[in-house]
Amino acid sequence: MTIYLRNGIQGRGFGRALYEALEFRLKEKGIINLYACIGVPERADEYLTSNSADFHEHMGYRTVGIFHNCGRKFGRWYSMIWMEKIIGSYD
Repeated sequence: MTIYLRNGIQGRGFGRALYEALEFRLKEKGIINLYACIGVPERADEYLTSNSADFHEHMGYRTVGIFHNCGRKFGRWYSMIWMEKIIGSYD
């Protein structure tokens, strides 16, 4: 699960609204598990913050895996986390 918003419009509820609509449609189609793979810095820098991980946690996702220093961009190493949200039942 990933939705990208244009810089400067965060914090207005657009991401939440889009995620809720997407989750609703996926649940209708029988999807049960949702996943997000997110780059995270050890500490925020000018390229990457924890905003995406924080947003997903706020939306009910939980971290289920961490891959340390496995992604490189902007000349730096970043860790990747996998986050999961269960939206249905396995009946």
